[in-house]
Amino acid sequence: MSSAANAHSVLASPDFDVLRERAYNLRWASVEPGVIPLTAADPDFPVAPEVVEAIANYIARPHLCYGPAAGLAPFREAVAAHFNVNKGAQVDPCSVTATNAAASAIALVARHLLRAGDEVIVQDPVDFLVAESVRRAGGTIRFWRHDRGRFTRHTLRAAVTEKTRAIFVCHPHNPMGTLWSDDEVRGIAAFAAERGLAIVSDEVWSDTVLDGRLFTSFAAAQQGGAQPWVIYGLSKGFALAGLRIGAVIAPTGKDADAFRADAGFDHTIEGASTISQVAATAALEKCGAWQNAFLEHIAAQRVHAIERLRALDGVEISELTEATFVVFPRITETGIDEEEFTQRIERYARVRVVAGSPRWFGNGARGHIRLSLATTPQTLDEALDRMQRSWSKILAR
Repeated sequence: MSSAANAHSVLASPDFDVLRERAYNLRWASVEPGVIPLTAADPDFPVAPEVVEAIANYIARPHLCYGPAAGLAPFREAVAAHFNVNKGAQVDPCSVTATNAAASAIALVARHLLRAGDEVIVQDPVDFLVAESVRRAGGTIRFWRHDRGRFTRHTLRAAVTEKTRAIFVCHPHNPMGTLWSDDEVRGIAAFAAERGLAIVSDEVWSDTVLDGRLFTSFAAAQQGGAQPWVIYGLSKGFALAGLRIGAVIAPTGKDADAFRADAGFDHTIEGASTISQVAATAALEKCGAWQNAFLEHIAAQRVHAIERLRALDGVEISELTEATFVVFPRITETGIDEEEFTQRIERYARVRVVAGSPRWFGNGARGHIRLSLATTPQTLDEALDRMQRSWSKILAR
């Protein structure tokens, strides 16, 4: 059986009627009828059957009680094991805290670590949640510029000043789809340790690494005095966005205790749904086949989409993305700014994509658009067909 056929046999077909009712955040329930949304980073596919079974078994005994403040022990153990087996780390479950989604976790860690006026290094471009969390915590942002699509220690060194207190990163990177090697991760961690800087690594995309590449978590780089805080979630790699389940991996169990006390976990101010933790535990422990099929599917969609996008006038994609299920083509040669360009695509092709604008990703994203690949081949091709047919209107002055 081919890889594509194997992926198709494991991934159930989306119910688009349900998606039009439930899929918000720029997706099917947020667009006009007839518009195809290749937008928010949330797969169209239904969750694995093992997740559904785990939820059903849990609520079959219908007592929905508070769980432990730090999270259910099986969930914390599953997260630690997942990082230890698949992400090059040595995580103790005592350092794991279950959170209400990865997005919330970034904001909570920022508030825990930062004080008003603290200078923080943030990549440019990067998902707006990273910079937004720093700003909400009172931090002052200095941007880490990329070098031809790569964030290097050289450009990091140029960004850091004597006032810098922390480095916040997205690894793998959204929206560019780049992935740091093991040497790069450890080199960045060593650089931070030498200067006494905390690292906060958003690794919510770490389950969508493509082509069999290895992923090294910043949680693997604690030696030499590095103090990495890792943010994790299951919305991308296991399609659990609506369950809003994430985790914070603190440098040590003691750090985790202090984080939970500061954020109010011990007083039920913060916490994560027990049902969500049960579902996530099942995903991590039982859904390897589903995830492998999903990765095969994304990789095939990526190659196909990039080939078709490169054939459009004014579109540039230099190389294949290494991770995530989005592509980030450059459209500066069209002479149309990214906001106007996405509006034209929706108006003429009835396809919605995300503008590479400062409000979503920072100034470094200008001149790009982002498209999601986490849908069916038929849906992706229909969207690309529409764009191709209307391209002359989209480009027209």
